[in-house]
Amino acid sequence: MRCLMHHAVLAAAVAAGLAAPAAQAAEPGAVEQTVPPPISQNQKLPPLHLSDAQRAKIRQVVSAQNTEVTFTLKTTKPAKDFEPKVGAVIPKSLKPHSLPPPLIYEMPALKRYTYLRLKQEVLIVNPMTHKIVDMFAETPSR
Repeated sequence: MRCLMHHAVLAAAVAAGLAAPAAQAAEPGAVEQTVPPPISQNQKLPPLHLSDAQRAKIRQVVSAQNTEVTFTLKTTKPAKDFEPKVGAVIPKSLKPHSLPPPLIYEMPALKRYTYLRLKQEVLIVNPMTHKIVDMFAETPSR
């Protein structure tokens, strides 16, 4: 009997907790906050249009990171023959990295993308589709 009473009190507390937010939203003058839905596999990222100056900044920041893909590891050897190009899907054995926070603060559009440093190239990758959306040389051309 005591256990049954405990479950009834617990159920009432949960129901009251769920009803409270609904009641608050119904109050006059209440401000409803909207949260954007998370990006799912079916949603597309907006196109990424990087200027030469933005590419130079990305190049500068990621070159300081120790993220260059090497093919000496057993996990990356299968990707040795992969030739990167915009629109290509990166091999599953290659794991892209999040872009460093300084870049994201300066260029918020990059927040939803990842990158790889591969074969003297910087690849900007859509993490949902694993497709390369932009790429440029790791070192500036002269």
